Amino acid sequence: MVELITENIDIHVKSDNINLKGSIYYTSRTPSKAPFLLNLPGFMNHRDNYLVQFFSEKFANAGYYVLSYDYRGHGETQKQTGSRWDKMITQIYSDIHIVIDWIIQKQAKRLLIDKIALFGRSLGGAIILSHGFIDERAKLLIALSTRYDYYTIRGRYQAVEDYEGEEIIKKISPKYFLKKDPLNNERILIAHCKDDDRVPFENLIQIRDQLGLRDENVIEFDTGGHTFSGHREEIFNYSLKFLEKL
Repeated sequence: MVELITENIDIHVKSDNINLKGSIYYTSRTPSKAPFLLNLPGFMNHRDNYLVQFFSEKFANAGYYVLSYDYRGHGETQKQTGSRWDKMITQIYSDIHIVIDWIIQKQAKRLLIDKIALFGRSLGGAIILSHGFIDERAKLLIALSTRYDYYTIRGRYQAVEDYEGEEIIKKISPKYFLKKDPLNNERILIAHCKDDDRVPFENLIQIRDQLGLRDENVIEFDTGGHTFSGHREEIFNYSLKFLEKL
């Protein structure tokens, strides 16, 4: 089996003078220039989470440079920002632009032309279908178990809407970002399980309809819950096939 190489990195956020802690995964067989895939964790997960690692390793072994980073208030980045993610929620979403900047500027010797794709589940999927959607440098988007509209943010802190109001919700909910376009079918793949106990399956329908996606761009499973239990290999294979569009 080919050995996985892990390279820890800092992604500097100049405006707040912090470093988002991340890792790039690849193998000895990865081409010197290859596409970059950002693997975005779910809520309260980080780059060492089992499910994040599972997909990072799978895509790295498939020939991609895979970058995963810890959001503000999460994982190793939490040591700089503190744990109050609810106070940083808009930055957690908008940091994706800074990460894409970092890849283009700091990884130019590795990045194959402009081939950058985003892959993520839950919160990661919501980041992809909001700020990732409007960043045209992200060529392909694969979003799993994505919430359509955040009326509240689940967790141990007060709901975002209780102290910031609708303006915060508009900055993080996919419903305010997504637009119908025939080209969405060349760019976006979504998936959801009907028994998801955290994000209602109806959210998949809402996203599909707002984007105008064809059936082949929408993957549905009857079971698997919020983490696609029993279907992770299938999700990887669907994603790998979709990434051939890069």
